[in-house]
Amino acid sequence: MATHLLAATWQKAPTTNAAHNGVLDKDFEAVLRLAREIDHEEERLRDWYLTAKISELGGKTAKELVQAGDVGLVIGFLRSIGRGYRD
Repeated sequence: MATHLLAATWQKAPTTNAAHNGVLDKDFEAVLRLAREIDHEEERLRDWYLTAKISELGGKTAKELVQAGDVGLVIGFLRSIGRGYRD
């Protein structure tokens, strides 16, 4: 995943609600913070967040889950990896 990644370089789905964007930004940063503890490679982190279907979370990507407001599921998933419950 990545240590020198700037969230601003990633495209986010545009919304017209500024408050909603703020929540998405905060949730996005929380996921990245945990993901960086698992993998420090920027390109792999980006690919994982945007494209990897997480079977334990209904086959959705981390991005899809964050945008749907399910950031807690992604954070729990990453914590389980950090604890060694999944590779």
